[in-house]
Amino acid sequence: MARVTLLDVARHCGVSRATVSLVLNDSPLVATTTRNRVSQAMNDLGYVYNRAAASLRTQHSDALGVVLTNITNPYFAEFAAGLQDTLTSSGTVPLLTVSGEDRGLQRRLLRSLVERSVDGIVLVPAHGTTAEDLPDLLGTPVVLMARRVPGLDADYVGAQNRDGGYAAAEHLHSHGCRRIAFVGGFHDSSAREERAGGVEAFLSDSGLALEQERSVTCDPLRPQARAAALTLFETHDVDGIVCFSDWSPSASSTRSPTPVDSSAPRSG
Repeated sequence: MARVTLLDVARHCGVSRATVSLVLNDSPLVATTTRNRVSQAMNDLGYVYNRAAASLRTQHSDALGVVLTNITNPYFAEFAAGLQDTLTSSGTVPLLTVSGEDRGLQRRLLRSLVERSVDGIVLVPAHGTTAEDLPDLLGTPVVLMARRVPGLDADYVGAQNRDGGYAAAEHLHSHGCRRIAFVGGFHDSSAREERAGGVEAFLSDSGLALEQERSVTCDPLRPQARAAALTLFETHDVDGIVCFSDWSPSASSTRSPTPVDSSAPRSG
């Protein structure tokens, strides 16, 4: 079936193509009765707005590219839902993609979004991303989320990681913990650096220290973090842990951890 055009709608209503175009653009120049007749014709004929053609004329796609690392992480899932709510209310559509922490796939996704002339891109960089990993975005605005990319001049939106780490350490300290550790996160993660930095700052202000052996890196997943914490308890004198994240990729990893024998309090 051939695509219904503006000319088809105009002939159906007995008006000019320009009038139909004015209705599409919500122009106040069109009388209400005419507007209603054109809108009804569009509905009856099954007219679908050709946004691709309009984008060529206006140089705007009314679409925003979004590249996340993992949609099953509740943090990113909630972000994607909130972004969609905000964008759709203004007539912009998010084009959601997921890199799975694969830098090569991330590059291909970014290139594909640029080829589709999105008006901008929100990027959660895959682990290990460098400025050289990113393609020539041809002037497309980019906002980084959650993770920074060293050497990349781009706007950034993220949590107040340092303040959060500081507050978490302060909380443990108020409950009597003095030998505080930090567990989790990739060693080269900007978010980890900021959160651990907040812990270190509080301990320094309190005359204590985040000793190197008490700052343990691992993949930001609950099973790996749990194993790292258990090892830490077995090999070092620790009475409190600030965790990088509490996300678990599967229900099987959310069961209660095996108790570890110790008389020291363990808050996380």
